[in-house]
Amino acid sequence: MEIEKTLVTAAPPARVWELLLDPNVMGACVPGMASIEVLSEVEYIAHMAVKIAFINARFRLHTKIVETRAPHYLRTEGTGEDASVASSLRQSSELFLTPLDDGGTQLRIKVQVDVLGRLGTFGLSVMKTKADRMWDEFGANLLARLEPQGGQHAPPAPAPA
Repeated sequence: MEIEKTLVTAAPPARVWELLLDPNVMGACVPGMASIEVLSEVEYIAHMAVKIAFINARFRLHTKIVETRAPHYLRTEGTGEDASVASSLRQSSELFLTPLDDGGTQLRIKVQVDVLGRLGTFGLSVMKTKADRMWDEFGANLLARLEPQGGQHAPPAPAPA
């Protein structure tokens, strides 16, 4: 399954890049993330729980940053499995940061995920719907961490009547 999404933030690329490289910040933004073990600056093991349809899966994901071009490009690869639901996955992600004229950043992500085993038997539409919901939640969480730093771009809240 291929997923491509875009997110725009008022934060500058350097700030977004800094957060992308912080496993604890990124882990806190990912829906279902239980914990992250930092093996090195470029290698992590994440423990996460995901519910797809009627199946609750708990994945142990081994992820590695395999290429960086600071502060514009990041590529990761990872594998994970959950023996209890006889499923595994392989993923590769590419993140592209583009500076915007107003000082903000466009974050574009391309993810290729292959789900095998019991979870892989679900139709593409079920998996895509779940992925879209997870992206929306991730994006909201990431923006919440970024926007207070660059809040000058946020419009003022309307006064109560």
